Amino acid sequence: MGYIKQLDSVRAIAVILVLFWHWIPRNSFINQFQTGPFGVAVFFVLSGFLITKILMENRNRAENLGNKKSMVLKNFYFRRTLRIFPIYYLTIFLVIILYKPLGLHYSLPEFFSNISYTSNFYLVCHTYWPDLTPHFWSLSVEEQFYLFWPLIILFIHKNYLLHGIMFFILTGAVSQFFVSDLEFGFLWTHTCFDALGMGALLAWMTVYRPSFLRKAFLIISIMAAAAVIIIVLEIIGLRFFHQWRLLHSIIGAWVICYIIRFRETRSWLTILLSNRLLIWIGKISYGIYLYHVLYFYVFWKLFSIYIFPLWSHLDPSLIPWLFLLVNVWILFFFCWLSWIVIEKPLLGFKRKFRYQD
Repeated sequence: MGYIKQLDSVRAIAVILVLFWHWIPRNSFINQFQTGPFGVAVFFVLSGFLITKILMENRNRAENLGNKKSMVLKNFYFRRTLRIFPIYYLTIFLVIILYKPLGLHYSLPEFFSNISYTSNFYLVCHTYWPDLTPHFWSLSVEEQFYLFWPLIILFIHKNYLLHGIMFFILTGAVSQFFVSDLEFGFLWTHTCFDALGMGALLAWMTVYRPSFLRKAFLIISIMAAAAVIIIVLEIIGLRFFHQWRLLHSIIGAWVICYIIRFRETRSWLTILLSNRLLIWIGKISYGIYLYHVLYFYVFWKLFSIYIFPLWSHLDPSLIPWLFLLVNVWILFFFCWLSWIVIEKPLLGFKRKFRYQD
């Protein structure tokens, strides 16, 4: 199983949900579904699936060819560095340049947490959302995941891989029930283990037990239906369950499991996820996720000066939606340029770090 184009569409939908969360007022109807946290949870599940699948497949090849698994580990980190670091640190550089002209706050401790991928710890300790890097916490969680997960997948005995993944999921799910701060407590790395672990479990079944996928899909479908019901009950006011990430992760796992099983069939969902525009947005989704908050402040300031006076006769509640409608395409254009000029050329160096000689 190589490239799965529908997973790029999942990325696109996830990043669009995050855009709604940060660009549209929180009291709007769509954000009652916790669109931002939902998108982040889907990213975690997808990351857990793809990273684990890559590591498991290359572990198998290394063992079959008699190659060192340490070579797989080394090249994994080189390849992740090429994908993640360049535009991440470019974004931090732009934040440093622009935060004062924008009249926003950016402190030295926040800067150090950003460059060290510890933004989630910084937010938990300071209990506030920064102006320009509120979304960096999830990138920190993923980077922390990359530090230890390859060691587990590559070097633990195969007989215990499933046990390790299940323990990982259980740790994340249980830890969420003990979170006291419902705004910042879910930023701890271990509270995200369930989402990452669900993706890893799907990868384990795909690589080692594909015959399990049929039964697993039935089980996940029931769990996803229950998750949707709970979310709807929460929205209409019957609040009794605060582990939204667990619910979002189950739904994300269902979508990925559906794609694995039915991607070659024609259904409304596979047709939707095979849409070329969504696939294109998915390819540039990392840039969208990184740049979208900074972009919002820069262009909101420009709009407030030059465009908003032209819209003064409109209902104020429509302004954010009009801003989104116009600027989302400009943002996508800039992110496409970032992909063409920076990201794609650097990814070409991956060929120097092949997993197998």
